Amino acid sequence: MLPKKVILNITPQTHVRATQGDSIFFRIPRSKLRPAGLKRLLRLEKYNKYKIDLMAESKAKQFVFPAQGASICFFIPVPPSWSKKKKRLHHGLLHQSKPDLDNLLKALCDSLITEDKFIAHYGEIQKRWVDFESGWIEIKIQEPTEMLIDPPLK
Repeated sequence: MLPKKVILNITPQTHVRATQGDSIFFRIPRSKLRPAGLKRLLRLEKYNKYKIDLMAESKAKQFVFPAQGASICFFIPVPPSWSKKKKRLHHGLLHQSKPDLDNLLKALCDSLITEDKFIAHYGEIQKRWVDFESGWIEIKIQEPTEMLIDPPLK
């Protein structure tokens, strides 16, 4: 059976490590925050918006993250500062710089999965460059296959 493919039309973003102390930034008026505090607040707000938008996109497509067999590809737009030639050359190639693949996956899982302890298997996970203004996330779902495990010898 062919894999089911879901495309979430949202540019991938990385996970932001938030601490309990970060809640103070939401209680202080923006005008009183120092530049570093304002920068942290804006980053936390951007991440929270990403999670909400990603959840809304998945609900609109009636997508439920499977416990096994999901192959994920993050398509990340090339920087606008690159030359047209460099953009063309990198389109579709593997993305081997920041953001880290594990942080992209963590952000996706935090947005779509309430308890990620139930995830038993991911398929292939990759990130690629695209020469577009925005990126997207493509998830292919394979049919689960039973793996036979030989019992230990006694």
